[in-house]
Amino acid sequence: MSSIYLSVDARSSGLAEGTPVYMYVVGLVSVAATPTTPAVDTFYRLDSTGMPHVMQASDNSEPAFTFPGSGSLSTKAVDALKANYPLAWADYSIPVSLTEVTKIDLAKINSTNCPGLGTGTAAFSGRIYFSVGVPKLPISPIGSPATGYTAPVFVNPPGNQTLFDWIEFSFDSNQAFNGNTTQVDQFGFPLTLNGTPGGSIQGRLNKTRSEVTAAFGSGLSGPIGDGLLQVPINEDAREAYPEFVNYLRLISPKTLTGENDYTGGLNSFYDSVINSSYTTWQTTPLVTNDQSTGYYTGYVPTADKGDGTDKDSNSRYAGELIFFQGQYSSVADMKNKAPDFVLGRIDSYEVWQCEGKLAAGGDAQKNVGKMIAAALNRGVIANSLDDSTCSGDASSFYPSGGTSNEWSQKFHEFSENALAYGFPYDDVCDQNPSIGISGTTAIDITIDGFWIRKFQP
Repeated sequence: MSSIYLSVDARSSGLAEGTPVYMYVVGLVSVAATPTTPAVDTFYRLDSTGMPHVMQASDNSEPAFTFPGSGSLSTKAVDALKANYPLAWADYSIPVSLTEVTKIDLAKINSTNCPGLGTGTAAFSGRIYFSVGVPKLPISPIGSPATGYTAPVFVNPPGNQTLFDWIEFSFDSNQAFNGNTTQVDQFGFPLTLNGTPGGSIQGRLNKTRSEVTAAFGSGLSGPIGDGLLQVPINEDAREAYPEFVNYLRLISPKTLTGENDYTGGLNSFYDSVINSSYTTWQTTPLVTNDQSTGYYTGYVPTADKGDGTDKDSNSRYAGELIFFQGQYSSVADMKNKAPDFVLGRIDSYEVWQCEGKLAAGGDAQKNVGKMIAAALNRGVIANSLDDSTCSGDASSFYPSGGTSNEWSQKFHEFSENALAYGFPYDDVCDQNPSIGISGTTAIDITIDGFWIRKFQP
C-alpha cells in the first residue's frame, strides 16, 4: 500500500530554534452493534511512523505532578507547572522539526491495524493536537483497552498550562480524509490544513498569533469585555514557553459560559433577541428549509383566552416554539394541527453552546435547531432560514449594532478565505474551513506565524 503522508511544516511559525514543538494524534474507530454483539469504540494513538496503537491505561507512565523537560527549568517554574499534571498520564508526543517537514504515514490507518475500520461512523475519527513549549499535552487513557481518555481542557487542569491547538479529522477505509481547523473552544495558534487531490488551504489567517491575541484585548463590546477571553501564562513559568508569548490561549464565549463558576452577562446575552423573536413568531411563521430534511414551519402559540376567540388547539404549548412539516404562510394554517415536534423555549446558554433544545430530537428537529442557533450567533435571526441558499448571505452576517457572536465574527474577519469555525454550527451555510479529500494522497498542515507571516511554498 502506498504511503499517504501527513506532513507538518513549522518553518513558518517564527519560533526560535530549539523551541519544543510536538504533535499528538488520537482517535477512535466505532464498530456498530449487531443482533449478537454490542457496539465497540476502540481508542488509538499514532506513533511517529503513523502506526496506530490501542490506548491502554498502562500507557500512563508519567507520574502525576511530573513532566519531561522539568530538569531544564527553575524550581519556581517546575512548581508552577506541576498542577498541569494532576493524573498519571501518557506521553504520546511526536517531535516536530522547526527546520524541515515532519511526516507520518496515514496509510497505516487501515483495517489490518484498526479492525472494524470502515466508512461513515466507522471511520477513524480524532484530533491532531500540537503543543509548543516545554509543557507537553497530558492525555490519560481510562481502562485497558481504553474506554476513553481524559482530554486536555482550557481553563483548569489537566493541560490548561500547555500551549496547544488542534485539527479535527476523520480517515476511512477508502482513504477519504475530512478535516477542519477550529476556534469553537479556543485559539492557541494559527494552523492551516490542505490535502491532495483537490484540496484548498483552510485556516490561514491574515494576522499573526500576537496580532490575534491583541485584538481580543481591547475594543470588544458588551459583556465579553476587554481581555475577558485572554488566558495569560503563569508568570512563574514564563521560561517554559517561547519568548514574547504572553497568553496561553484565547477562550471562546462557548468555553467561558461552560465554566461552572461563570455568572456574567453572556448567560443572558441573546435574551432580548430571543424574546422579540418569540413574540414575532406568535403571528408570523418561522419557515426553515434544510437540505436533508426539507421544509418545516414553526410558530409560538399563545394561551387560550377562554372566550372562544382565536381558538388554538396548540394553546397548551403557549410560549413554546413548535414545528410542522411543510411550508406554511400563515399561523392560522397550523393552529389546529398536531405539531411534528416541540422545540420549546430556548435561552442564551443554549445559543452559545449550540446544545440543549437546539441539538435535541430527531434529524428534522436537530436541523431546525442548527439553523436557529447559527442565525442567532450571526445576528440574522429572521422569519425564513434556508440552508440550501444561504451560503451566499455571509456578507449580511454579524450586522453592525446587532446582537451576535463577536468571537466568531473576528475569526471570519481574520481568515484569508473568510471561513472559520467560530461556534459549533458554523457549518450551516458552508462557512466552515473544511476539506474533504477522496483517494487521499497527501495531507499538509502548517503551523503559521506567531510573530511574523512568512509562508513556505
